[in-house]
Amino acid sequence: KIYKMSGYNVPVTETVILSEKDVDTSSFPPTVIKPDPTRFYYAIRIFTGSEYLSGTRNDVSIELVGSTSRTGSITKQNVKFFKSTIANRKGYDDIVFECKAELGEVYVIVLGNIERRPPAEDRLDILDLSDQRSGWLVEQVEYAKLQTEEPPVTFPCYNWIGSGDSISFTANTTTVNDLNGNEILKYQRQSQIEQRRKVYQWQAYPEINLPSSINDDVKDLPINEQFEAVKSYDFTRNAFSSVAQTGLNTIFGGAINGRSLSRYERLATAIATPAFTPLDLYRWVSDEEFGRQMLNAVNPVVIERCSSIPANFPVTNDMVKGSLVRGVSLDDEMKAGHVYICDLTILEGLKTREGWYCPAPLCLLYVNKNNNLVPIAIQLKQTPGSDNPIFLPSDHWADWTLAKICYQSAHNQFHQLSSHYLSCHAVMETYGVGTMRNLPDAHPVQKLLRPHFRYTMAINSRARRSLINDGGVIDQIFAIGGKGKNELLRRAGAAYNIHWTNIKKNLEKRGVCGKELPGYYYREDGMKLWLATEQFVNDIINEFYSTDCDVKEDLELQNWANDLHVNGFPSYIGSNNPDGHGFPDSIKDKAQLVELCTLIIFTGSAQHAAINFGQYDMYSYVPNAPTDMRIPLPTAKGKADLQTLLNALPDKNTSILSVAVPYLLSQFSRSEHFLGDYPRERFTEENAKDVIKRFKDVLAGIEGDILERNKTLDVPYVYLLPSRIPNSITI
Repeated sequence: KIYKMSGYNVPVTETVILSEKDVDTSSFPPTVIKPDPTRFYYAIRIFTGSEYLSGTRNDVSIELVGSTSRTGSITKQNVKFFKSTIANRKGYDDIVFECKAELGEVYVIVLGNIERRPPAEDRLDILDLSDQRSGWLVEQVEYAKLQTEEPPVTFPCYNWIGSGDSISFTANTTTVNDLNGNEILKYQRQSQIEQRRKVYQWQAYPEINLPSSINDDVKDLPINEQFEAVKSYDFTRNAFSSVAQTGLNTIFGGAINGRSLSRYERLATAIATPAFTPLDLYRWVSDEEFGRQMLNAVNPVVIERCSSIPANFPVTNDMVKGSLVRGVSLDDEMKAGHVYICDLTILEGLKTREGWYCPAPLCLLYVNKNNNLVPIAIQLKQTPGSDNPIFLPSDHWADWTLAKICYQSAHNQFHQLSSHYLSCHAVMETYGVGTMRNLPDAHPVQKLLRPHFRYTMAINSRARRSLINDGGVIDQIFAIGGKGKNELLRRAGAAYNIHWTNIKKNLEKRGVCGKELPGYYYREDGMKLWLATEQFVNDIINEFYSTDCDVKEDLELQNWANDLHVNGFPSYIGSNNPDGHGFPDSIKDKAQLVELCTLIIFTGSAQHAAINFGQYDMYSYVPNAPTDMRIPLPTAKGKADLQTLLNALPDKNTSILSVAVPYLLSQFSRSEHFLGDYPRERFTEENAKDVIKRFKDVLAGIEGDILERNKTLDVPYVYLLPSRIPNSITI
């Protein structure tokens, strides 16, 4: 492709690139061997990324834009520079320019990856491991003016440049308020946003009330959002191995040719042994284990304090007095903060697959004198009646166990679609699209947030095509697959508010902040991480915004808020929320900006880790939380036995998928970036680097505290260890 000259309104000066024999590049800045005293010399060192296949075989165009003149777009034929390699590589290439006129202060560097067909001997005729095979990952460029003693200036890039594309970038982190009338920088920011808006286009979902996503096709995602080579390989390998190993082991090992608890146990370890799984019969059926899972398994955000018994859940004191070990009434226990409830009314009336069943249960829980949370009453449907009994621990063991299994099946389905997909995956993609559409690469908020969107659009795009799509995995394994799934997403999306994942506000709303509910390690660890992230964000924001007025006058930031409010989180017919679903249409001050950025980072890192990475531990043993029930919900007590429980569980094919998928979703990639690790150093300012270091130090302290605490627990809570929290949603 032929590159058009850039639109910077400064004259082009006559420029050539010096050959290697004319330059000593043994150090940087390099030295021109025989300089012409009438000319001006400039050097750049281009760092190509260390990821597999991050170089380019194409020719490269380069332009330096200065305050008084610019080089124009110059092509560097790729004879030996910028090569791809199979091995990890962090290479750099030095280029020296000889200019007729002085450039002045260089504000912008423009690099292009010129599309061409490599010669036969230079082709990579092996398995294509990356969507970016023809792309070029530029980490940063160091720039030096050779006729001065000034130190080199770093221009961070950290962008893939697709074949036939170009990108411009600047040295400093700046808001639009900092430009001081600099038309060159103003043009660079505006043109970058205009180009980004062409490729980051909104896709709305009015039929199911979901937040907007990128208008996507996996192969057509913006190149910076696609999986890189290692991630692409790991994802494909894990997807294949999870299904293949589970299937092969069950086919040849006879894991569930028929139903028995021991055969489900063998299935649970067909791929790998979970860090913890409720395999032990005496553990998974215990009330203490059920309560622990409400607090510290994969969906710890449903339980609420119960101050009064709901009218449609007519639990009486006489029903549960045998469980109230303190010898006081149910009302007194509620006043003391010892009674809690999980209410999945959102599942009421959802359509299910023929012969498959999903409850809409209510569960009452109680903190006993041993400080264990245990269930004391379960009702499987929302409308009370003679055909909808309230199951109790005093009932026959099979009745009580069946009620708990039914509850966990409903909890499983709500977890995957609402707590996991909607509240983590979908909303983080919305934040990512809005950020890339409105904030240029030099903007401090873009630099702060962008690491927390890595791979999210790519994994969501795949999910929309194989997991939550019509006929996808969810439809195959969940009782509410099909119309029920879409209706649940519609209901949850209509009610959704972004502050659901603000852990401080969420805990307060659910009434679970106090010591009356002990052993809630999601709460303890999550609050530490929220406060650490909040301080980190506050310190970064203070580096670039002195006053609230600076925030209000940042037009790019205000456009970001408005675009997310109107287009990212629109309100559809039937929604319980106005436009924005809690996201404001403008940012009024620094405190609000800090809260929003903290919320975004926490959602994509800690919240998703808590919701996602325990799935194999929780779901690998099918009876603990099956994806569907295969018998009608019980309408009377005294009819269940062990065979009833087994008949209620999913069949072989469904069980294989319901174990394989959680295994896949629980895996880390070798290319993962974990919380506090920012290997792509977008901030070049020393103060900002110091803020990041302090954040890492705080996280290290939290890690140590959690590890020490876990030594005292029968079941360690590991999902919020900072070393196990990816920066972004990558799976």
